[in-house]
Amino acid sequence: MRYVGYVALSIVIIVLLLSAAFGLEWAGIKWYGFFGPKKEAVRREVFKQTRSYNEGKEQELIKYRLDYLRAQSEDEKKAIASTIRHSFADYDENLIDSPELQSFLRKMKYPSDY
Repeated sequence: MRYVGYVALSIVIIVLLLSAAFGLEWAGIKWYGFFGPKKEAVRREVFKQTRSYNEGKEQELIKYRLDYLRAQSEDEKKAIASTIRHSFADYDENLIDSPELQSFLRKMKYPSDY
């Protein structure tokens, strides 16, 4: 009779452990569902302020500027300007060190001002 009691107790303990594991996993998913997007937004903002990101954007702009200056037709220039506007839409041009590149980017982003 004692043996049956140990088996029943073991089954109850296993069921409780599985229930606790399931409950903790579910709570973790809910926790990440709430805090995950906020954490990723902060990570993105920090990344956008890094030196490597800004230097990469500056190098990208230098390449686009060179392509723009080498463009033969007005259609090519419009296509490059459109690409620049799309690529640098939410980029702060004040983060660029070169005044010449800042001016070029402003000219591309805000063509009606020039």
